[in-house]
Amino acid sequence: MKKLHFVFAALITAALILAACAPAATSQPPPAAATEVPAEESTEVQEEALPVEEEAGLWTQDYITQVPPIMMIDPYFQIFGQSQTAVPYTYENAVKLAGHSCGATAGAWTIARKALEALYPDGEIPVRGQIAVEAPGAEDEWFVGVFGEVITFVTGASPKTGFIGAEFGQTNNLFVRQNKMTYPDEPTGTPPPQMEWVFTRLDTGAKVGVNFNLAVITPVATPERQEMGKKMAAGTATPEEAADYYEYWNARAKFVFENADTLEGFFNVKVYQEPTTAPDANIKKTAPASAESFAWEQDYITEVPPIMMSEPYFDIFGQTAGPVPYYYEEAVRLAGHSCGATTGAWIITRKALEALYPDGEIPVRGQIAVEAPGAEDEWFVGVFGEIITFVTGASPHTGFIGSEFGQVNDLFVRQNKMVYAEEPTGQLPPMREWIFTRLDTGKKVGVKFNLVIILPIPTPARTEMGKKMAAGTATPEEAADYQKYWNDRAIFVLDNADMDGFFTVTVYEE
Repeated sequence: MKKLHFVFAALITAALILAACAPAATSQPPPAAATEVPAEESTEVQEEALPVEEEAGLWTQDYITQVPPIMMIDPYFQIFGQSQTAVPYTYENAVKLAGHSCGATAGAWTIARKALEALYPDGEIPVRGQIAVEAPGAEDEWFVGVFGEVITFVTGASPKTGFIGAEFGQTNNLFVRQNKMTYPDEPTGTPPPQMEWVFTRLDTGAKVGVNFNLAVITPVATPERQEMGKKMAAGTATPEEAADYYEYWNARAKFVFENADTLEGFFNVKVYQEPTTAPDANIKKTAPASAESFAWEQDYITEVPPIMMSEPYFDIFGQTAGPVPYYYEEAVRLAGHSCGATTGAWIITRKALEALYPDGEIPVRGQIAVEAPGAEDEWFVGVFGEIITFVTGASPHTGFIGSEFGQVNDLFVRQNKMVYAEEPTGQLPPMREWIFTRLDTGKKVGVKFNLVIILPIPTPARTEMGKKMAAGTATPEEAADYQKYWNDRAIFVLDNADMDGFFTVTVYEE
């Protein structure tokens, strides 16, 4: 279970809390060496278990886990036997993706929630893959791409990086995720308070726009506050200044949540098109008794050990007291399913980080650059990339430019640290190599994933059965067999990740 793996992580966090409370540490991003766990300490930690309730102590800002989840149906989870009920998408998940909580992250979350409530009224559960989104600006204009990453996470509407759907998408557009989030090719120049995100429900034709007037958020982001942000990023703020900045920064995010449904003119929802057709009746829409009672039908999804990451933004915003666990199940929510490719992307990331940060050193988000082995929409390169971005913080054009923090330290810049080829490379999938560079040391490694050896083999008959699953025409016996086949492939990757020739790590620069 996820919480069992957290025992080790929680103890690391507890050990670092005292250091985080020291005057010199309250305002400085943690250097990589400061998060290193010596092997002898690691052994002692594993022998001394903490109650699973200690997981709640990860965040030093309670509101991050108190935001109600958005319940989503994903048809992929259903046909792959991973969840027949709605899955909770939490603000905490979005915070890990963004690398911090702020007024913008809270705003993006609320934009998604309000759009979905309008498109799926009266408590109807929204369906991932059934939603298209039009962004109000280019990927790298203002913070549009940062908002878009959060909205993509919840809705499944992806830009070029999204899953094309393979045999499932050939059968039903519901299983296509690519290009359901569209950005203008050029900046629009629209002032941020006037930007409007447009959401379309593809089965009914209903269309709504949501505008977020972030200019009314308090406390106000004054020039003095921005200068203090630079001091926080530089690690030169006093403990008193840091404590005040923590309060200011998180108060802005809390303002969004506390006023989203009551402050007139804060979030504006405009209906552009009422439903023109009836909802798709073929999708089973059930929810667990509560978000807390949700459980995956495939145990392995929560049994994968987390990847521990240090996030400098969490430190300078006073949001955690140490490393943060990134879970495979969170990557599954992002991808919309678990499969041999999602497990492969996860292992690629883990192996690269273990090579860049050896001997138990904790990797640092923002300190990692990644070169993809193809274009965003080539093969499943973008699908792998979205998972790698989630863990490492290395984003393409959609990433956070860093604002005042990035002006002081490149560690806080996330944009363009994931670089895709401008044109398709045409490489065969087993030959594709992801290149990871650790920016503070210059160390560079490549990771290849020889996915053709995954068992069971995806025969033409299996492909045809995938089409039947997507069409809803498989018998119960066929469905059970297919679901076992599909999840066995994901489990094979996890169980055999260290097999010779499966994942190949090459060190290009020490």
